[in-house]
Order: sequence, then structure tokens, then C-alpha cells
Amino acid sequence: MNIIIKEALQKATIQLRDATSIPQKEAMLILGEVLGKEMSWLVAHENDEVQIKEQFFDFITRRAKNEPLEYILGRASFYGKEFFVDKRVLIPRPETELLVDKVLELASNIETPHIAEIGCGSGIISIMLSLLFPKARITAIDISQDALHVAYINAKKFGVEKKINFVLGSYLDGVEEDIDILVSNPPYIAQDEPLHVGLSYEPSTALYGGVVGDEMLKHIIDLFQEQSIGLLVCEMGYDQRKSISYYAKNKGFEAKFYKDLADLDRGFWIRNK
Repeated sequence: MNIIIKEALQKATIQLRDATSIPQKEAMLILGEVLGKEMSWLVAHENDEVQIKEQFFDFITRRAKNEPLEYILGRASFYGKEFFVDKRVLIPRPETELLVDKVLELASNIETPHIAEIGCGSGIISIMLSLLFPKARITAIDISQDALHVAYINAKKFGVEKKINFVLGSYLDGVEEDIDILVSNPPYIAQDEPLHVGLSYEPSTALYGGVVGDEMLKHIIDLFQEQSIGLLVCEMGYDQRKSISYYAKNKGFEAKFYKDLADLDRGFWIRNK
């Protein structure tokens, strides 16, 4: 149908008011995606009449029902780069960039590390570490074949698909080489914790970490100890510092923690003695 850009955006903005705090911006992002135009072009041509595909109205309806914008557009930003995502994988969060930062900070002096990631999902962490550590060997493990498919698509996009060994398995199943650095952003939400409506679209296996929520994190600490890995870096829930600190201490380790931009505990690291 033909419609003036300004009118299309006004109608879409009204539809999106209950789904997002930035309805006008998201309406522009969706229209720009459908038309293949930048937001600046939409502003400069707001009084132009254009032919808009039904896809635009379908996308707006989906977003109005709280489906994440990243799934609708098929992409998400992470560490300044754009990754492919769909409903098979968790949407990258900005705080996970801090996990990559922490690995870079703690392991910058290791020239050729073997880095293993438990639960690689869309591959964002392993891919960024491969780009930041050009001589590293990366093993990316996930229990979901669908997630590994998405991760491979992203690895190929950035030209690192031959540098990352993708493994279908649970935790460190199938990994036989010694590991220098173990990283993970595992599920850490408690089983009975209510989720924001938007999270209902994301794979539950990537969200729930057990009855309490920290069970997977504790098992990863067990593996870190059993396999004498040099460094462990994990993301965690903001309220899990006490339990992780206590568990690590009982294992003979001192867990150190880092905060996110909201000053909440967001992750920890442990060095093997």
C-alpha cells in the first residue's frame, strides 16, 4: 500500500507504546529495515509517499506483542559488531561484553591459549575472543545443535569458522585437550523466577540454571578444579555473589567479582593456584 512515511511512523509508534520505551525509534528501525533505508533518510523524506510492504505491518504487530526487536530484524549488536540471531539462541546482552573485557584483561599475556566456552549460543563470545586473540585455539560447546548452527553462521561472517572448533555436547563433553581459559555465560535464573514477557520468546534452556539458579555455575567450578584449568571467567546473576564465593572457597579457590554498568555484581573469575 502507499502511505506517507510520517503517517506510517505515527501509526506504528502508537502501536508500540506498550511494548517499548522508545516506540518511535523502533518504528523507524523497522520501517528502515523494510525499505532498505537509513533512519536519517526517513527523517529527510518524512513527507514522501512510498509503497510499504505488508511485512512492515507484520513486524510492527509482532513487536507490539513483545517479540524482541532483535528476532524481528534478525540481528543484534555486540562489542560493536552485528551478529545474526533468531529464536534458536539467546539475544546478546550489553553486560556480556564485560565478560569478554575481563578475559582480555586477565589473559592478554597468554599468546596461544586454548580457550573453551561452555554454552556458546550464538557464538558471540567465542568469536570475539577469536578476533581478540588471533593465535588462540577456541572450542565452543553447546548442547543445542540449532545454537551451533547459528554460531557457525556468525563465525563464517567474521572469517573465523576455521579457528573455532564447534562441539555438540554438555559442559566439556568431547573436549580432550588441556584448557588454559574456560569461559561461560550459562543459564543462571532460578526455575521459579518470573520472567519479563519478552524473555518468553527466548530459549528456556539458555535462561534457567536450576532450582536455585546457580547450579550450573557451581558445576562449572567443579570442572575447572577437576581439569586443572588455569583461568575461569563466568557471568552470573546479580544476587549470586555470596553463594559463588562460598562455593569457591570450599573448593580451595578465591573468587573475584566484577560489576556491570549498573554497579551490580555480574561476573566472577578464578585463577588456579
